[in-house]
Amino acid sequence: MDTWAIWSSHLSERKKPRQPESLFSTRRPPLLWALTEGVEDRGTPELIERLGRLGKKRETTDARLEEDASLWMAEAAASGHDAGYGFESVAWAAALPRLASQFAPETWWSLLRHLATSSIEASALPVEKYPLLHQLLAGETALTLAYLFPELPPCRKLARAGRHAITDGMEELLDGEGLPLAENMPLLRPLLACWTRCRALGRHLPKDCFNKFARNQFEWVLCQTLRWMRADGSQSLATAAPEPSPVDWLAAALEFDEDPNDRRIAAITLPGGKKSDIERASRHALIESASHSEWSRAAVLRPCWSHAKPSLSILYPGREYLPGREYLPGREYLTELALRRELIWSGPWTWELSLDGRPLSPIAEWNESCWVSDGDADFLELEIELTEGVRIQRQMVMARDDQFLLAADVILCSRPGEIDYRACLPLVAHIAAEESSETREIRLAGRRRAAVVLPLALPEWRCDHRVGTLRRTNDGLELRQKTTGSAMYCPLWFDLDPRRASKPLTWRHLTVAESLETQPPEVAAGYRVRVGDEQWLIYRSLANRANRTLLGHNLSSEMLVARFADGEVETLVETE
Repeated sequence: MDTWAIWSSHLSERKKPRQPESLFSTRRPPLLWALTEGVEDRGTPELIERLGRLGKKRETTDARLEEDASLWMAEAAASGHDAGYGFESVAWAAALPRLASQFAPETWWSLLRHLATSSIEASALPVEKYPLLHQLLAGETALTLAYLFPELPPCRKLARAGRHAITDGMEELLDGEGLPLAENMPLLRPLLACWTRCRALGRHLPKDCFNKFARNQFEWVLCQTLRWMRADGSQSLATAAPEPSPVDWLAAALEFDEDPNDRRIAAITLPGGKKSDIERASRHALIESASHSEWSRAAVLRPCWSHAKPSLSILYPGREYLPGREYLPGREYLTELALRRELIWSGPWTWELSLDGRPLSPIAEWNESCWVSDGDADFLELEIELTEGVRIQRQMVMARDDQFLLAADVILCSRPGEIDYRACLPLVAHIAAEESSETREIRLAGRRRAAVVLPLALPEWRCDHRVGTLRRTNDGLELRQKTTGSAMYCPLWFDLDPRRASKPLTWRHLTVAESLETQPPEVAAGYRVRVGDEQWLIYRSLANRANRTLLGHNLSSEMLVARFADGEVETLVETE
């Protein structure tokens, strides 16, 4: 018997190591977990399924595979830095033991050399530029070969390189708490899936491929994946259709998570959870459901982990993020509001602004100016610089117990002029916007009544045509405002509590006084919102801070959002 026959026979008869996919009990092949968009165009899922069927009972030999393998290697250079090539490399590597009985020795050894060489060369790829491809090739492919072929010294040596690739990748790609840059958020799940498969391989290698740092980051990534999850299991702000069954592979990832709180969070957030499990998990003190990462340029504002409560997701990437779209610095601000297991809007929160008829454009990117998260509310303020010395400060306040969202743009100019503002929130197609015939509030409704929107800076009654409009357009929920001055406040108030849906509501502009003199709107703005018996107070200074009064309340802060009951002010958010 020649050497090849002995080697081929050995691979077919050995009991260990098991095939990588047999390390999991999920319904789908592990390599089909969380594939990236676009890989279908090159046939990656079909190849993974073909290779996964090898050796299965009642499965005939695939006579075309050897020819396809040769063609795949020949076309590898043309693949460039396509992530699909990375997935396919892992699939070919995992199939190598079963291919030995079907391929000629020259083809089999060529494929092994090709995969090993690609893995080694990928370690030189800049991980920040090719994050997923780097991890699939330099990390997972290397570990797969090391796991499957411990008999071959060159393959055994790949384990160390794979370990370094995984650790380096996590260090470069994450903010230290499991979140990638905003432009890499579409890769959050593909990266977690890759690292989950690597965790399984590492358990069966002489040295685990995850050190203490990597294990900690793995748990953080899993927690962030649960935080950035919609009620149907898809990822917040994702444009693709939901995965067929995200629950099974995330359950597999949880097997490697040593933090019991992550399991409790999963019981609350994963689709199909039992009510008793959700109630039991909710009784524990869990990590904060809200989060903001200045490094990642991403935030989630939510009062708790339950999908029954509102959740606002925000991305403000600093580089090109959405494929096929021209990137305009500062224009990319993506937001998504989910409420009671239903999407209200999702996509870019766009804006247009002109000063004395001249359109303004960004000269910088969005940057954080304030983040507060406590038992009362989550508050995020971002700022961007525009041409002609103009700034926009964008504010989001998500009140926890009070269940409202305040979303506002603050326009600050270096000189007075005619300010014309337009902003649009991308309502989901099935969300209806019901306008009142007499007043300006809009009621948003999907499968059930969702929210009431109040344009606080506009007069309540439609008969007053000054200042601006709030309406549903083909682009979404559009707010227009205009004024003459050096500043303007453009707030939208969303009442998200279904218990208040049928209660009467009203809002009023409030007089702001300083040294007993009434101040114009370009100096400070104040509003009162009343729904049923509940009232709230909103104040924003638009000029230099000073001692001012509002409804008899003295304040010197820049911003105040508060409950207002029986003449008493209960602060929810206040910034100095």
